[in-house]
Amino acid sequence: MAVMSCSKLSHNNQERTAQLDKALRAIDDSLSANAASTLTMIQQGLSHTKDSLAYCDYYIRYIRHNVTFCAEDTFPHQWNKLASHLSQQQPTPRIYGMLGYLYNTRGFYEMKFKNRAGKKTMLYFCKAYQYLQKSDAKQSMPDVCANIGDAYINTNNLPQAAMWYRRALFLADSLKLSDKSAITLYMGLGRIYVALADFDAALKCYQQADKQIQLLPLNMQIYFLNNYGNYYYYDKKYAEALRNFLRLKRLLIHSKLENSIDMYVCKLNMADTYLNLGNTKLAYDNLNQSEAFFNKIDYKLALYYCHTVRIGLALRQGNTAEVERILSSEGNMGNIEYNMVNIRQRYLREYYVKTGQYKKAYDNLVESNACNDSLQHNITHMRTAEIMMRYTNDTLSLHHHIEMQKKDAHIRKVQWFSFGVAMLTLTLIFLVLYLLTLIRKRRLQTSMQLMELKLQNARNRISPHFIFNVLNNRISHTSQQDADELMALAKLIRANLNMSGKFYITLKEELDFVKYYISVERHNIGSDFTFELHAPEDSETQQVAVPSMFIQILTENAIKHGLKGKEGPKRLSVNVQKGTGTWIITVTDNGPGFDIRRTNPDSTKTGLRIIRSTISAINRTHKHKLKMSINNLKDSSGQITGCQIAIELPDDLKPTESC
Repeated sequence: MAVMSCSKLSHNNQERTAQLDKALRAIDDSLSANAASTLTMIQQGLSHTKDSLAYCDYYIRYIRHNVTFCAEDTFPHQWNKLASHLSQQQPTPRIYGMLGYLYNTRGFYEMKFKNRAGKKTMLYFCKAYQYLQKSDAKQSMPDVCANIGDAYINTNNLPQAAMWYRRALFLADSLKLSDKSAITLYMGLGRIYVALADFDAALKCYQQADKQIQLLPLNMQIYFLNNYGNYYYYDKKYAEALRNFLRLKRLLIHSKLENSIDMYVCKLNMADTYLNLGNTKLAYDNLNQSEAFFNKIDYKLALYYCHTVRIGLALRQGNTAEVERILSSEGNMGNIEYNMVNIRQRYLREYYVKTGQYKKAYDNLVESNACNDSLQHNITHMRTAEIMMRYTNDTLSLHHHIEMQKKDAHIRKVQWFSFGVAMLTLTLIFLVLYLLTLIRKRRLQTSMQLMELKLQNARNRISPHFIFNVLNNRISHTSQQDADELMALAKLIRANLNMSGKFYITLKEELDFVKYYISVERHNIGSDFTFELHAPEDSETQQVAVPSMFIQILTENAIKHGLKGKEGPKRLSVNVQKGTGTWIITVTDNGPGFDIRRTNPDSTKTGLRIIRSTISAINRTHKHKLKMSINNLKDSSGQITGCQIAIELPDDLKPTESC
């Protein structure tokens, strides 16, 4: 499984999805419980994800799994590759959280397997703490603080250890973490009290934790029972110590962790406890099993303790030569925790006395007393550190309060800005709605005007049945000429009735109506009247729409205002031509021309009002506009020889359209 393969995957999002977050929490809980299904869950996540950051999330858990269950030789290489890859990414809270998790795992590895409780281990934990401060995983900060405290315990710097545990408690409270988190931290404080030989304070911490042990994840139950047993051991209550170590052993067996490092640490503790209870057989059984395991993984701190227990067993059997062999074969074991050294010193004093080395026994005792004096100094130092820690926490609380006030002010500013944008948006919406309503109102007003004109026209019409009855009666009792005139009038009236209920009709229907009108009206104009109509075939004009009675009104106006009463020949022509996207219709007469000053003041001008209203209604609803122009015709001398009205009609009008 190569970590850099994650760089080949797509980078979908800097934020985790809810599904990924849920899967990672399940894996973390499984890691805490040391569940057997953990590795399968991680491998499934690695194989199914297509996002590089998600792949790295899973791979960090894979590394942590290896550290928890075994110390693979490939761990440093895997860790270096992943740390390098994440460091090259754009820094975001998510990246910082992943780096914090990764550095915390490295510090745990160094402290647990390499016995490096010094500057290097502290550096990894402190970097993890710094990354988490800027991350989306601040809830992990108390755990890192506790790890730093454990590292200080391993270097015998108990005041600093207490300070970091106090900080962890403060952060857990500030972040409003569960009571379960506080229990684990009080367990760590209990361990420090044990190291300081303050057994009363330690017992209070452990008893409180023991009441809620079932709330803890498996790894913390293991940690608690181990330290609870150690507490009774250091207080020299060996039977109680053994009872808690046996509880730990049963828990590990039940959790299928018989071959884990925790099991062999437990057996080593039991070996020393059996030694002090006088059961050397069980002491040897447990010691041999644990020593073989720690030799295999080269865990020096555990091996130091194994040698110490073996020294104690040799002294019980009076085998001082074995003690000498162990001491001479033991090389540099590195930094050893004070409590481990104190146990060794107790056995060595017994060895020196048995071998007659009283000077060394005395020096050993002086050294132990000096250590006890140092413990008292550490207790005083720790109390001082606790006071400073409280002062620091109060300062942090103040800064936190100020920061929250700044954030609240920013939130209020954003809220006011959002309110302003919302009000502006609503104003624009109301304005648009008002304009749309106004436009619709104007359209309705135009439609109502046209409807009023139609109603006015309808009111002025005589009952068609009465008209046709009269005409039929007259036609049957008149001459042929009068009958033809009356028949033409009947056709005109019938055509008018058919057209009166429509806004649009076909151009053919309009031209037929004009012909009927001319056939009736020509007898009133005179015998010198001539009419010409030039138009395309009926098949074309049948497809063209025009406003009802549009051409008829223009023809009527030409006769009424131009030709009636004119001396000499009277000519009227209607011409229809196809243009580009339009139809051009002209009505031309040879009358005196158009002059508004000659308009009869008694005229109702109904025809022109209908023309103007119709043009206005059509132009409001169509992209291509209807145009009309009136021009007087002149001869070469400038005299007016007639009038021409031209209409440019768009060809996208449909005969089926309504007003």
